[in-house]
Amino acid sequence: MPPFSPGVRSFFRAFGARPKAELHLHLEGAIAPSTLVRLARRFREPLFPDLASVRARQGAGDFRDFLALYRDVCRCLKAPADYAAVARDLVRRLSRENITYAEVYVSPAVIERIGLDWAAVRSAIEPVFLGFERASGRRIVVLLDSVRQWGPEAANRVLELHEGSPWPRVAGFGLGGDESSVPAGEFRGVFDRVRRLSLAPLVHAGEWGGAESVAAALDDLGPARIAHGFRAAEDPSVVAALVRLRTPLDICPTSNSATRALLPGERHPVLELLRAGVRVSLSTDDPGLFRTTLRKEFLAVARLGATARELEALLSNGFRGALRPGRQAARTRS
Repeated sequence: MPPFSPGVRSFFRAFGARPKAELHLHLEGAIAPSTLVRLARRFREPLFPDLASVRARQGAGDFRDFLALYRDVCRCLKAPADYAAVARDLVRRLSRENITYAEVYVSPAVIERIGLDWAAVRSAIEPVFLGFERASGRRIVVLLDSVRQWGPEAANRVLELHEGSPWPRVAGFGLGGDESSVPAGEFRGVFDRVRRLSLAPLVHAGEWGGAESVAAALDDLGPARIAHGFRAAEDPSVVAALVRLRTPLDICPTSNSATRALLPGERHPVLELLRAGVRVSLSTDDPGLFRTTLRKEFLAVARLGATARELEALLSNGFRGALRPGRQAARTRS
């Protein structure tokens, strides 16, 4: 690998002090390993008895292994106060990295599945986020999330909870989980309801399902943004559609490598997408589980050959793609 150019070196010298936006974060995945061990040790047979046990599962295996890890992390969250602890881990990280705007996926579907009350968890998280904002002048926006393999019924339950008691911090609704499990078209009614609630529709696609999953998301759901989406590069017509529709991609290179969505030895196409005119931003996805930072994500792209100008574009695209509560930020599905 050739040394970085003077412009790229200058970019990274100033990186820490510059304001940054991050659009693809999952709350449970932001848990610090030390917090995970502390919460796990309350049980007779802890899933994570020590830091070594956490490290052994970070970045090990493939996407199925990661889903199992995520499930086990959630099994350690047994009270609203545990979610508040994870939220504190998150805001400390935002402060360390000078991330001044963050959008965070929070899943009522997961919270109810592990036996907690959504309203109580929300009430535990909100003071953490609000206190951080008041102390720092930064902004956290929540994206409600449902698990794709649990189907439209679970997604509608999330919207029902929000409609019954809206959380002003919420700006969007996302569909995560296993993108190959349920076709995008089965969620059309859900996403129509998302728009009626003035939430921005978001969807995970193009991580494992290939370019066709991105095309299906665009055609059936009309998202404001797509999480991951890098497999769109396999089909020029899908890339052209992303450019034409101005649909941004929230790309997470470390996550893609750690879950083997990007095959060993395969070059990540993030720069090819950016150079084709796709609005790409960088995020960490689950920084506590992938041992990454936003700086590491930018370094990964710099090692692929990004110029200083391209790194600047990735940085500014984080702010360009940001949502705002109460403002729908998506095209109408045709």
